[in-house]
Amino acid sequence: MEEPPFGVLLTANGDQGLELVKAVRAVTGLSAWRSKELLTAAPTTVIDETWFERAEQAARRLNGLGARADLACRWCERVMSPENCPVDPGPCSSPYMAPTGCPASRPRS
Repeated sequence: MEEPPFGVLLTANGDQGLELVKAVRAVTGLSAWRSKELLTAAPTTVIDETWFERAEQAARRLNGLGARADLACRWCERVMSPENCPVDPGPCSSPYMAPTGCPASRPRS
């Protein structure tokens, strides 16, 4: 079964300056100028549709540098913190898969 795409939402840009610009650049592949624009545009979407693991790694990297980034499931529209994964499968309302099938609801190994 196809897994839902996830996005990374930047809700606060932090104050790490150049290191945070470099991190946004690394997770998005954008230029330094465009990465800085994304940071100043917070709240904004940094990555729109990707696999859960990539979104989780990107959000953790940004959060580690003082920004605030959350994960958003593009099927059920839940927004969650990477620190709170796995999430309770109950609120998942995806019409495409069972609530327990969402990668955000699975325990990490």
